[in-house]
Amino acid sequence: MFDSLVPEPAALAGLSDAELVDAAGAAARAENAVCARKLAVMAELFTRRVDLAPEDRLNWWVDPDAAVAAEIAAAVTITQGLATHQTYRAVVLRDRLPKVGALFLAGLLSELLVRAIITRTDLITYPELIAAVDADLAADILRWGPQSAKKTEAAIDHIVERHDPDAVRQSRAGDLDRAIEIGNPGDAPGYTTVWARMFAGDAAAGQRTLTAMAYSVCDNDPRTLDERRNDALTALFHGITTLACRCGHTDCDAATNPRPPRELTVYALTDQTTADSASEEPRGDATDADASAGDAQPATPTAPKPRHSKPTLLPGRSGYLFGSGFMPAPLFDALLDGAKIREIIHPGQAGPEPRYTPSTALADFIRCRDLTCRFPGCDTPATEADIDHTVAHPVGPTHASNLKCLCRFHHLLKTFWTGPGGWHDRQHPDGTITWTSPTGHTYITHPGSRLLFPTLCRPTATLWTGDPPRNSTRNNRGSMMPRRTRTRAQNRATYITAERTRNAAHRTDSPRGNDPPPF
Repeated sequence: MFDSLVPEPAALAGLSDAELVDAAGAAARAENAVCARKLAVMAELFTRRVDLAPEDRLNWWVDPDAAVAAEIAAAVTITQGLATHQTYRAVVLRDRLPKVGALFLAGLLSELLVRAIITRTDLITYPELIAAVDADLAADILRWGPQSAKKTEAAIDHIVERHDPDAVRQSRAGDLDRAIEIGNPGDAPGYTTVWARMFAGDAAAGQRTLTAMAYSVCDNDPRTLDERRNDALTALFHGITTLACRCGHTDCDAATNPRPPRELTVYALTDQTTADSASEEPRGDATDADASAGDAQPATPTAPKPRHSKPTLLPGRSGYLFGSGFMPAPLFDALLDGAKIREIIHPGQAGPEPRYTPSTALADFIRCRDLTCRFPGCDTPATEADIDHTVAHPVGPTHASNLKCLCRFHHLLKTFWTGPGGWHDRQHPDGTITWTSPTGHTYITHPGSRLLFPTLCRPTATLWTGDPPRNSTRNNRGSMMPRRTRTRAQNRATYITAERTRNAAHRTDSPRGNDPPPF
């Protein structure tokens, strides 16, 4: 609809400044319209899936809402959380705010404005009231013009209050309760922000304690005051109330103070990691696995060669920190002091292990190969994920070519939303996973180490030729899914009722300005 108004990049140089401004506006409107259509598609798919879902799945931990959001997340390459929120907004626009949705489809409203409208009208429960608010917003909103976020929220709230005062969003003193947050999306690799809101007296006491610990070292300590205070807080996190001096002098009293333990394990890629596959030690008894694997063809293990190398680390090498990401060499070197060093051994062409739970060495390899959950778009660290048998045990062996990392959510999704019309996955010897969605669309994910540590993706043994075997699906499989105490809809209704009740109490308790003293 807007394509003819948005010039191609090659034509931009020939446009005047005014024409460029016009083109930017046209592009913004086209972007709005496309976004609205994407949400309309999401709403339609969501409704079809949820309406057809068996009622007993509504209190599954991975319920129909979450299952359809997973399909959308894979299709548009976003996280599960984003897909859930976008799908909710899509349904609200279609079912609660159709007139606002029509303006969005025409490209006349931005996504940010639409999100604000949905949030500020969220507490309206009566259909006739939300319809009236929708009509008033659609009639007024184009006359607002450019304004700040706060002014926009105030304008929306004014219309909401006119129809349903108890549905107006309130800022409460409770929003200033004590809180602590660890981690921020903008944190630099290798660092984590710690933010806290405390009682003023407690914060002052904490500042005095950190400063006193920072000044307890000798004058030859090379760290700045802020660095010493930071290290003092780290010591307190570990239950240590003294700060160790780093002057390096043996006669310094503070140098003998205990240091916080470095609770970090560094997995080292050694010569054995990249050794030729013929030298790889077999992991287990392939005969037992073969006997229970049906059509599976486990690789024949090769004769082991003795290992004598000890894991060592060369300085100046970059690394990867689970949950943080790539770390440049100088920062990575700083983490190595006191860290545990563990060798990663590539399984090569070794056979399966004769049990369900992988050995520590095999589990370490899987996590270092994958780095994150292997579902499309998920970045849950491998250290916080389950190790999943791609072909379920015992039909599928405990072997690197049949193991991958899945976060608990996607592990449950794969396990219970399966069968005809469900999710299926196929694993290749280099760790690549081909996912097939309920609609038959395929998505390929590669191990996270593919670019950073490519030797970890060297193929392991081929377990079978042709299609992998499949486990039979038990009729009572759903009974094993973790359950919600209340459904998502029940939780939402409870939340809205509580918010409206607080709003009503706040309105009746608010001072009117003409009360007798004391004011």
